[in-house]
Amino acid sequence: MIYREVLEKRLSRKKTELAEIEGIMDSGGLATAIDRRKFIELKAIVNELENCIDIAESMLKLEEGG
Repeated sequence: MIYREVLEKRLSRKKTELAEIEGIMDSGGLATAIDRRKFIELKAIVNELENCIDIAESMLKLEEGG
């Protein structure tokens, strides 16, 4: 399913961005308000993309079974 593949690629990119910001925050470096806001936004995006992938998988199973 192309939709699922697109979501997985986007999820991968967002997880990479999130890991970079986590590295800044965990390294003891000075995390700015912008870094913290970006971290929160990326966490929300990652969660939403994971939910969308779950929905896509459910839709595919439904189509295969029906």
